[in-house]
Amino acid sequence: MTKRRQTVALGPPPLDLSGFPRWRLRPGYALRRAHQADRSPWWFASDLSGRFDLVDPHGTCYLATDLITALREKFGHELVEQGVITFEAAARTRISTLGMPAGRWLADTCHVDAARYGLTREIGTCPDYGIPQAWAAAFLEGRLGGVRYQTRFTTGARPNAVALFDVAGSHDWPTDPAPLGGVQACGEAGITVARRPLRTELRVHQPPTG
Repeated sequence: MTKRRQTVALGPPPLDLSGFPRWRLRPGYALRRAHQADRSPWWFASDLSGRFDLVDPHGTCYLATDLITALREKFGHELVEQGVITFEAAARTRISTLGMPAGRWLADTCHVDAARYGLTREIGTCPDYGIPQAWAAAFLEGRLGGVRYQTRFTTGARPNAVALFDVAGSHDWPTDPAPLGGVQACGEAGITVARRPLRTELRVHQPPTG
């Protein structure tokens, strides 16, 4: 295998993205968002810490199409490396089921024709966020309202997430009146939650003398 095959093939977007495959996100289409219990699920980030973040005054909100994807994207490296989630981390998490108040067209990066524009699956996996952020900016300029994609921390052939574009910051769109608690959600998704033992549950063993 040559070194070239080991490098990221995905480059910046072409100047002309007209005709790029699109997917219609219908109003009310059920999406899942894992978020901190004390924060709104409708947060559009612009600090460039996310894969498809835009620069202020624009922002990006990340949502999944199913529970397990929402949780795996939330806990990411922690879940992959440890195989479990701490009780504290799960307890601080809520999973909201949300629907867009209005429909919009998204760039469909999973469409077979997307490859004709130089796109590869690396847009959802490459660790250099500058590349997918450049694509996000190009999609926004092309009047698309977000990105449909496959996430980094899940497997499977189907698209399982969307990154929505809008004004940066928190939005007062309709929220889930009864979001699912993180501990319960992890149980339903088959993710192990590890509770730290109480002091009364610990038994101290003295080393042998002599």
